[in-house]
Amino acid sequence: MILDCNSSTLFEIKEKRIMNELTDELKKKDPNENVIAKILKKLGDSELLITFKYLEALGYSDGENYVKQVYVKKGKNADCGSSFAKEIFNKTDSTALDILPPYSFIIEFDFTLEKPYISKDDENFTIIENSIKREKILGCPFIPGSTWKGCLRSAFWHEGMKEDNEQITRIFGNERLTNESFRQGRLHFFPSFFDKVDYEIINPHDRKTRAGTVPILIESIPSGSNSKFSLLYVPFDLTGKEKEESAKQMLEDLKVIAKGIEAMFTVYGFGAKTSSGYGIASNIVKSGKVYTDMSIKIEQENKAMKLPENFRQFLNENGTVKGELVDNATGTLLSNKKFQKQKTEHGFLSGDEFSKFKRWYEKNGESYMKSLSVKHSQQNAGEFASFTELIDLTKAIADMNAQPDTAGGNPDE
Repeated sequence: MILDCNSSTLFEIKEKRIMNELTDELKKKDPNENVIAKILKKLGDSELLITFKYLEALGYSDGENYVKQVYVKKGKNADCGSSFAKEIFNKTDSTALDILPPYSFIIEFDFTLEKPYISKDDENFTIIENSIKREKILGCPFIPGSTWKGCLRSAFWHEGMKEDNEQITRIFGNERLTNESFRQGRLHFFPSFFDKVDYEIINPHDRKTRAGTVPILIESIPSGSNSKFSLLYVPFDLTGKEKEESAKQMLEDLKVIAKGIEAMFTVYGFGAKTSSGYGIASNIVKSGKVYTDMSIKIEQENKAMKLPENFRQFLNENGTVKGELVDNATGTLLSNKKFQKQKTEHGFLSGDEFSKFKRWYEKNGESYMKSLSVKHSQQNAGEFASFTELIDLTKAIADMNAQPDTAGGNPDE
């Protein structure tokens, strides 16, 4: 908990006789809960914490429980004030790639919790023993970048990719045992902030009575909460390396990271008590984007038109029809009869395919070209609406930009 500068000190609380009213009521044989709650509601969060510690020092365990109940009720309805943090920290976009080495990329999306998220704050001066981790300055609950990194690495471990895997080492780095063997990873994670907190209750049962008497409160982020996930991939160690090798490693890493993200969010979870089902997110995401300096036109084509693969032979890369298929006299596509006469000369085989292509192009050609011209900047953005689509998108980017492997093959082919 953050002690704000406007909160009253213990001496100021005592001067207001709040503490006297409270202790007088607690000393009674049957303290009135409504009276105690009315007294405690006069206090802010920081002042409740001071009062809680004061009662704890005096040994008023009942008083501690009353403070805890008031604090929990206030916490459930409070806005945690994460809007400022989201405004400051979630400002990543494709322009960041302008100053980064080639083959860097960014993956970001808004996710929704399907199961509550639990973590453990480092702060011991709290009312709730198992409080959620909070940003130290702003006081709002958050998932630090270091936690994201650990959870994603754990997901890879569950998927069978161990610590000594070469690809895992270059993505995440390794432990600094010696300066010679240490290397920094290529992934950088941004924190995620939340607006609301809730409380999970664990009630351990006695073995003999099979009943719980001391419920344990655990502060959590409730299911249905939204936040933003962002990661940045910077292959700094590939600077000066061969272009083909750099692109190959980046595309391999992009596909693997996408699969790891899906596994972490939907299968293995993130945060504490993941083995009990906590920290799982919905497969559906919002505003999902992959920013990269690699071509993503295939994804745009698929999204816009689903261009049949056998039609590609009739089109240039920018979506226009190849010149030999245009009738110079009319400026339109060749008639089927003229195509039949010229097809062998230009390397085409099937007149039936051309006929089908003509019908498709007359209906969709203009929209198809527009879809290809959406992104002209050096950095492209591919969009996705689920983790399944993220995997498909990264696979399409990798297939589109894969270098032809001529090793051992026939160079004339």
